[in-house]
Amino acid sequence: MAAEVTGHKQKAAWLERVLPPVEQVQPGLWSIPVEIPIAPLRYVLVYVLELDDGIAIIDSGWNDTKSYETLVNGLAVGGYQLSDIKDVLITHVHPDHFGLARRVREETGARITLHRAEAATLMTHADDAKNWTAEGFSAMLSDGVPEDEAREFSPTGREFRSLVSDEPIDILIEDGHQLDLPGWNLEGIWTPGHTPGHMCFLDAERKVMFTGDHVLPRITPNISVHSNNPPDSLAKYIDSLTKVGDISLKVDNCEGLPGHEYRFAGIKERTVELVEHHEERLEEVRELVKSRPGITAYDLAAELTWSRSWESFGPQQRRSALGEAVAHVELLHQRGVVTMEGYGIRRWRIAEA
Repeated sequence: MAAEVTGHKQKAAWLERVLPPVEQVQPGLWSIPVEIPIAPLRYVLVYVLELDDGIAIIDSGWNDTKSYETLVNGLAVGGYQLSDIKDVLITHVHPDHFGLARRVREETGARITLHRAEAATLMTHADDAKNWTAEGFSAMLSDGVPEDEAREFSPTGREFRSLVSDEPIDILIEDGHQLDLPGWNLEGIWTPGHTPGHMCFLDAERKVMFTGDHVLPRITPNISVHSNNPPDSLAKYIDSLTKVGDISLKVDNCEGLPGHEYRFAGIKERTVELVEHHEERLEEVRELVKSRPGITAYDLAAELTWSRSWESFGPQQRRSALGEAVAHVELLHQRGVVTMEGYGIRRWRIAEA
């Protein structure tokens, strides 16, 4: 592994499958593990930034009672209360990161900050949830998923909408935005790929980069193509990895503070490792398409190498695997390596030289 562990207590807890401790990373900066109902992740790391007049948090946790209580109790360890929160900075709108933001705002009046492209994915109109569900189901059928299986693991817009707030965002930011947080020199770095508007945050003076789900020390973040993530999501992700790695080199001893797992050093080395992983994956997809002309994305997902067997995957795991297979074959298509054919069901072949 290219990443060097700096959060040793977090790493030990990860291996023991327990919740890590609340930790003071440096003066005015705390890490709070907030429980989430997702195995095997188990928790999201919420970061507390001390301000002159209160605190800001980066990400919030799942919108349920256990996450809320874990967050409140974690704040108390650092000597804070929920009412101290003035700002909620969101890396991306997945429920484990964005879920509690609305409740925190309702109870504290805190401002929610989000990248403009990420805010555009929220279901703010009456028909958005219905359209999102229909688009997702149709895409699965076109990728070769049998209809009964597509109905089983096709997510619904109503389900997703119940987990995240669709209310207007207070502060919309772009790449390079300087956050107005007294005592901090925090810059937003746009890192599309995992989601269209994913953000990392860098404070060069404090030598920390909050990497969200963009760069994790051990896990490879899921990069999928679906209704809210465009066909070039993997291309954007790879470009964003290079961008973040290069930025980290400008900061001596820059520490990565991720959304899951544990703190780490060697951001550049880890981004290179992740790019290499995806290039290897692309080659595996190319070989499968070459050996099986006319293969669907669903069959690609079933035949790709995973850490566990395809047969052992539940609906959520198969949906994620399918999304990754689509992302990789789409990038091969964009590079001119494969071509798509078929009406109704999309099938893939090696492009003619």
